[in-house]
Amino acid sequence: MVKKVIVITGTPGVGKSTLAKIVASRLKLERLDLSQYYNKISTRYNRKKHCYDVDRTKFIALVKSKLKESEKGLIIDSHIAHLLPKRMVDLCIVLICSNLTLLQRRLNKRGYSQKKIRENLDAEIFQVCLLEAKEKGHKVVVVDGCTFSSKKMITQIWPALKNLGKKRTLS
Repeated sequence: MVKKVIVITGTPGVGKSTLAKIVASRLKLERLDLSQYYNKISTRYNRKKHCYDVDRTKFIALVKSKLKESEKGLIIDSHIAHLLPKRMVDLCIVLICSNLTLLQRRLNKRGYSQKKIRENLDAEIFQVCLLEAKEKGHKVVVVDGCTFSSKKMITQIWPALKNLGKKRTLS
């Protein structure tokens, strides 16, 4: 059996975790919430930027380790999940938010500083996660996590989930 790796990425606040929980449940895949591992896969906490500086080698090693432990594969949700090498990812779902006012409210609710909110809104405006995912060569599906309900998002991504390729190597 070929284990699947599906990444769900996007700017903070667009609905990655919500969608990841639903997809993991429906596909019977384990969910890897990278936010629980940032301390482990980072070189340090960057106080100026209020975020972790992730070590890509540690990140890849964590994913490989968790994939070996899983039965069928992984759903990985994080704003950096799309940075995995193409050979490790079967499908990259990029959540966007076309409603910037709603995204700003969500980030405010999380207690983000105004500087961090601005940084994340800029990342969303310039579609940083989507562009980086495409640059990595991932098979990308884009869904607006701020306009559609969870049910509608699943309907949009279901054809891509059903058609995941059978061949992939992890080396």
